Amino acid sequence: MSESFQTSPSFLVLALLTGLLYFANGLRARHRVQNLTQASKADILSIILGLVACLGHGFLLKSSWLNSQALSLGLVPMLSLTAFAMSLVVALNQLRRPMNHIAQVVFPVAGLTLLIQTVYSDHGPVRVDVAPALTLHIILSILAYSLLALGALQAVYLTWHDQRMKKKQSGARLFLPIQTLDTLLFESIWTGLIALTLAIATGFLFMDSRSVPGLIHHTILTTMAWLVFVVLLWGRYRLGWRGSLAAAWTLVGFAFLALGYFGSKFVVEVLLS
Repeated sequence: MSESFQTSPSFLVLALLTGLLYFANGLRARHRVQNLTQASKADILSIILGLVACLGHGFLLKSSWLNSQALSLGLVPMLSLTAFAMSLVVALNQLRRPMNHIAQVVFPVAGLTLLIQTVYSDHGPVRVDVAPALTLHIILSILAYSLLALGALQAVYLTWHDQRMKKKQSGARLFLPIQTLDTLLFESIWTGLIALTLAIATGFLFMDSRSVPGLIHHTILTTMAWLVFVVLLWGRYRLGWRGSLAAAWTLVGFAFLALGYFGSKFVVEVLLS
């Protein structure tokens, strides 16, 4: 996509419309979570809005993230790409079961990151020598972060509900059975860990680039996150971990992962630039 399109009114209008679709879908999901009689039912309109918003977001990302043979690897474009991947996973999952408790957070955040990317002129470092293995590594990394971020949101929701139940607060009812939410959590962790394992494996192909700022810290923290998720899955199937304990391990693992990637990029691009 040409550079002129990125600065054209059409690009801005499409970004604004896509952001509005995200925000509208987030509000709709929030309403259905609060209305328990509707929450467990399929919402065709929400599915359509989510898929259309993802389609618009993906089209905009193609013009801003991928330019000829160059990849924009800055903090903001990568955050937007991760938000897009999370939104797409949620939208596709809604075809088989309601995901309103996650959609009410993911869609507005995706809209916000898209709008920030639209007005943010400096996209950070650009990698021109894009090898196929590097592209595969980036795709696997984004997929892993997205799936494990969704798992972290599931963990936050379960922890919040558990605290409300312990305090016997009124209205502390889940819109989906606890067993379903537990299944969703570990589906995200399993698939996210597989993607993270493959991302780490392909990442070793670029370990000769030790001069890249933040690479060592990124590698160490990502490996620590991988170990946390492996221990969590072992505890799940050997010791029966679930509920608040599983949620706590999920949040610790994702904290390492977020610090390893986005934390390193924030330090290098914002604090040290």
